[in-house]
Amino acid sequence: MTNRLRKVLLASLGLTLVLSIPAVAFAAPDTNWTKSTKLYEVRTWTGKSELGHGNGSLSEATFFHPRSAVALPDGRLLVSDTANHLIRTVSVDKVEAYTGLDLGEDDANVPIGGYNDEVLAKAAFELPSGLAIDAQGNVYVADTKNNAVRKISKDGAVTTLAGNGNLGQADGVGAKATFYEPSDVAVDSKGNVYVADTLNNVIRKITSDGTVTTVTAASTRSIEYFPGAVDTAGDFNDGKIATAKFNEPSGLAVDAKGNLYVSDRGNQRVRYIDFAADKVTTVAGGGDLGKQAPYVEGGYVDGTAAQSRLNAPEGLTFTADGSLIVADSLNHVIRIVKDGKVSTLAGVPTEFGKENGVSGSAQFNHPTDVTVLADGRLVIVDEFGNKVRVLQKYAKPADLPTGKGISVLFNGTLVKSDVPAQLKSNAVLLPVNSVGTALGFKVSFDSKTGAALLTKGEAVYTIPQGSKTITKSLKGKNETLTLNAATIVVNNRLFIPVRFFASENDLDIQWDAAAQIVVIRNKVF
Repeated sequence: MTNRLRKVLLASLGLTLVLSIPAVAFAAPDTNWTKSTKLYEVRTWTGKSELGHGNGSLSEATFFHPRSAVALPDGRLLVSDTANHLIRTVSVDKVEAYTGLDLGEDDANVPIGGYNDEVLAKAAFELPSGLAIDAQGNVYVADTKNNAVRKISKDGAVTTLAGNGNLGQADGVGAKATFYEPSDVAVDSKGNVYVADTLNNVIRKITSDGTVTTVTAASTRSIEYFPGAVDTAGDFNDGKIATAKFNEPSGLAVDAKGNLYVSDRGNQRVRYIDFAADKVTTVAGGGDLGKQAPYVEGGYVDGTAAQSRLNAPEGLTFTADGSLIVADSLNHVIRIVKDGKVSTLAGVPTEFGKENGVSGSAQFNHPTDVTVLADGRLVIVDEFGNKVRVLQKYAKPADLPTGKGISVLFNGTLVKSDVPAQLKSNAVLLPVNSVGTALGFKVSFDSKTGAALLTKGEAVYTIPQGSKTITKSLKGKNETLTLNAATIVVNNRLFIPVRFFASENDLDIQWDAAAQIVVIRNKVF
């Protein structure tokens, strides 16, 4: 299967709708999500499944298969709106044009790309993909279909750093060099630009004067897709850099040592190029490349580096603690590589979808890039969802009382109680009326026994005083259940454990120990 056919098949997955959430809902800055995402959730910053190139408010803006993002020094997010052939900015309240020309549509109603070096307002691109920024504020663009690497200077001039619009695999200076659909770029502290030259199956390097060299070995492998149809394909080899081979490298990230991580999409791996050691190794993923197979078969497994399996990994980024974040595109999840292990940070594995929600229930549709903002939030570019998403901590209401004991939030709203919450046996308890009102139960009491009755639909929970045992009645059948803490009576009010009843309602419930807050949320929203 060729890369183009693969893209068509991916597009057939479809597009889905997520309403964008205003920026004011975004939460406090921190990156504790690298340790645990239990208190974190995925929300849409901007974009919706309706295809377009509309600028304006976050809720109005539309994209067409965005692929990459990078933060500008002024706090705006730069996004490659790839299928629109545009590069746009996202701020706290709006989406605006940055560079790229709207040249109309072809007979198939597909946006037309172009190639023009000029000022921002007059420059043209064709399928701009990966973005990177250097210490001086210059932006580099993998201009995929133009087979070039473009440079946007901090004063707004767009030039071609290397490439000339023609596909090829020639080294040289500037326009004498050629590429074959490069998909990502990364820049080191010395100003060297590394290129994932995807359909050439190699990693290239561009020095500040535009000199292009090939870092890794070219693939010489040919495969027969079907009788008589022979084509070149990528290959796999770890070892010395000059002999290492790749298969459609698609994502890059330079670490603090100036070494390079590579998403080796066709080999279903993340690789590491250690320049000082002159060595390429695999840090995540695996699988065998069959003799006539264009790609290693993708999979989904968390675990050690050797055990883990990926499916078309794309964009990469680092966090402050050195964790590597991977957009695992065809698994529709975000993975984290930390301490030699791979785990899932956000998303429902192998299932594409549209939902915002807590990290383990939110859905993506072919995520292709990740980047960490200065405030600690993780940006996720959701290509076929046509959205820019963020992983962030739950938001607290502005009027949340502080220093007054335990608070309970349900979907960001304080659960009110005229008697303070109680902490008993490592469980938080609230008056039955407060729990019932917040979670949608009808509350009543048995006049003979004093037991509370919580009713929702056909289910009735009978809750005695001072007991961990309750009865659930549903459709004429009684079931005895055990609470996570015994009920208590305080100030003539029956207190019940919040966690049990939140779980019975299939809600996510977490304990924010630092803030003394019980966080209850719908799993998707």
